[in-house]
Amino acid sequence: MGWFGKKKDPPDANEMLRQYNAQEAERLAAAGIMPSTGASAAQHVTSGVAVAEFAVEDVFTITGRGQVATGKTTTGTMRVGNRVAVRRGAAEIGVSTITGIEMFRKKATEAPEGTAAGLLLKPSVDLARGDVIRVTGTA
Repeated sequence: MGWFGKKKDPPDANEMLRQYNAQEAERLAAAGIMPSTGASAAQHVTSGVAVAEFAVEDVFTITGRGQVATGKTTTGTMRVGNRVAVRRGAAEIGVSTITGIEMFRKKATEAPEGTAAGLLLKPSVDLARGDVIRVTGTA
């Protein structure tokens, strides 16, 4: 026992993460962006044809290369050269092409379902966390 009483235990890491996730969900809701859930059930629009989808977690730009969207492939397989549409909720906000894929510091030509990856997109689109990148048909 010291001058100031009992020492406090450091906060539990799981509790800190739970609080952070709750605050992030509130921030996204206030901004009008639907937060992505673990299953991303609200963002999947089912149709007769299976399509590849990628849930965006973070976005940044590499000068001279293009825009990078990091996240996870939720269904199907994303491939270099695929033409993609970016969806926010039910609205399509832009189209682009995948010019590169990288997974944990190694280059790849595809990102199968369940894989965390970074997609290099050209031209740039107004991407944000919670958006869904979906492969479009090759009409």
